[in-house]
Amino acid sequence: MKILQNRFTAAVLLAAVLVLSSCASTMTIQNQYDEARDYVARRDFAGAGTIIESYKNESYKEKDRVLYYLDVGMLYHYAGEYEKSNAALSAAERGIEELYTKSLSRGGASGVLNDNALEYAGEDYEDIYLNVFKGLNYIALGDAEAALVEIRRVHIKLNLLEDKYRQQIEEYNASEEADGQIEPRNSRFHNDALARYLGLLLYRYDRSFDDARIEGDKIVQAFAEQKKLYNFARPEIPALEGEEGEAFLSLMAFSGISPRKTAKTLYLTTIPGAVIITMTDQNEDYVKEIVGFNVLAMPGVEGGFHFKFQYPQMKKMGSDVSRILLRVGNDAAEVPLLEKMENISQEIFLIKQPLIIGKAILRTVAKGILKESGKQAMKDQMSDDAGGMLLGMLLGVAADVAVDATENADLRISQYFPARAYAADLSLPPGEYPVSIEYYAGNTMLFRDDRGMMNLQPGQLNLMESFFLE
Repeated sequence: MKILQNRFTAAVLLAAVLVLSSCASTMTIQNQYDEARDYVARRDFAGAGTIIESYKNESYKEKDRVLYYLDVGMLYHYAGEYEKSNAALSAAERGIEELYTKSLSRGGASGVLNDNALEYAGEDYEDIYLNVFKGLNYIALGDAEAALVEIRRVHIKLNLLEDKYRQQIEEYNASEEADGQIEPRNSRFHNDALARYLGLLLYRYDRSFDDARIEGDKIVQAFAEQKKLYNFARPEIPALEGEEGEAFLSLMAFSGISPRKTAKTLYLTTIPGAVIITMTDQNEDYVKEIVGFNVLAMPGVEGGFHFKFQYPQMKKMGSDVSRILLRVGNDAAEVPLLEKMENISQEIFLIKQPLIIGKAILRTVAKGILKESGKQAMKDQMSDDAGGMLLGMLLGVAADVAVDATENADLRISQYFPARAYAADLSLPPGEYPVSIEYYAGNTMLFRDDRGMMNLQPGQLNLMESFFLE
């Protein structure tokens, strides 16, 4: 086992941890979101974006550049600043790609500190959904061809997702850094109905009807094969061609806010050659479902040590909206739910959770044993008088505090993706119509998005986007 047992060496390394914990950024900073919250609540997204921008060099360090671009990119989108949104989301996407290519080489730092000390490489659901919103930006800018490119990127990323983490886990297990074997987790998500729906509308507009039909079939498959994620009635698939001479009116509506990360605590008990993972008041099956495993092989570890550590878990924030109405002239149509984006976000996060938790457990056990060895070495070197005993006790407490400080859960996550997506598609005679979208909680209207008069003509995309982030 690669945990050092020599007490003198342990004492020296413990001192290094104390120094590192005092200078490394191992806490998640979120002050900027508190200040921007009121602006978002009153739909002043440009004002919220200005607040976030003002924190660029304070709350967003260089290691948080991907997070910064995700946050401002989404706020620009809601503010209708589509070119600025695409520039920011593209910068986030480039950063995610760059950090992924060096993710294995950077992993050594997390063996001493925690993931907060590393560059934020984005969550995979952020990497996928940013292409959806870049596509919507391009649609708003009148560039349907560029929008289709973004939608295709969603499918490419999903195809690579499970293999990406399986490869990372295999390479980590084979590395010198690894003190144990982490088991990969299979994904239950491989087909995104939201991206398929947008692809269908874009192919239909391009009169690529075979491609549009395939996208419709893929939506049906998404609901049939991923029932735990699409656990609601499937919306009607848009028609490939409308009635002769009629125009389409399509709506994409979003509500709620994306999940947040919360810190959860696990308890570790070492037995010879392995670590047992438990959670207060939860059985082994629950731990295995949440974590991905409940026993982690750690060759060479001694039994009898007990530790606890924090790890990030996704918490769904939901939405106050229970139904949406699309009003066109004197008629109203229910807008059905298309995708619980929060479910997808949580599921995708679970794919890499074995890697996050596995590395954190190995790191916690290694540092914990190192700490205990260092404390014993200091105790042996202290005098037996009262002053020496007191100094030894204080150093032991300082070591406990310092090591615990390096194990704060990494709670960094973008704040402005929505929780749910809704979609409707109507075929109407050409002409001008007053259009509005109404968001309800039961029978109480929460918000009315009045779009004024719309001139609907055949052959046009006529795609609207609406959102209510509560």
